Order: sequence, then structure tokens, then C-alpha cells
Amino acid sequence: MPYIYQNAEGLEGTAKVGSKHCVALLQHYAQLPHTSSWKQGETVFGNANIKKGTAIATFNSSGNYGSLPTGNHAAFFISQDAGGIWIMDQWLSDTQKPTVSMRYVRPKPQRKNGDFADPSNNAGAYSIIE
Repeated sequence: MPYIYQNAEGLEGTAKVGSKHCVALLQHYAQLPHTSSWKQGETVFGNANIKKGTAIATFNSSGNYGSLPTGNHAAFFISQDAGGIWIMDQWLSDTQKPTVSMRYVRPKPQRKNGDFADPSNNAGAYSIIE
């Protein structure tokens, strides 16, 4: 069952929360459990059935959230079109992103080994968190 925060779009321009890492945003507003409990759900990009405010993340090839300093990300899904997805997120160290804000993420090719290039910035790498 997905985690959904109904007012995710309303977070635009609000102060970062918790540790200011991406996961803290979802845990604060949608009460997600620790990342070790997250399960990889359906792929986001190209899925027309995802509701606005659904918690999404990048998962590794084992279906787990990596919890690494870089190369993984979590956000709220806002919408999508043929070219990519709109997400609401926060970044601890991004000085160009001083508040919670929406951004557009385009798909990038998947590697031969199944991993995604630049998963945090790759629409194809995101799945629903269950």
C-alpha cells in the first residue's frame, strides 16, 4: 500500500524539515517508517495510475533503498508527462534548493547490468514506496 500526502504540492517553498535529507521530508509529512522497512512498488515513469502526493524513491537492483550518501533519493510524486516526472523534494546540501520545492526529472538510459545512470535525477529509476 503506498504512502500518500494529499497536500504535497502545497509544500512548495516551505522550510526543509528534520535532518533536511530527502527521506526526512517523507517521514515528516506521510509518516513513512525507517527506510529498512521500505518495499519497492510499481515503477513511476509511464504509470498513469499514480496519485499526486505518493511517496516515491530510487531502489537498488536488490529492491532495497540504498541509504547511501549519494545515488539514491526519495520524494513526493506530483505529476508526469511524456518527457518526465514532477517531484517535490528537499536536499540537505543543495544551495540552489534552499527550501522544499518541485523539480522536473527526465528519464535516462538504464545500464546493461540493470542499474540506472544518475538515479536521483532519472525519472526511470523511481518506484512507489510500499
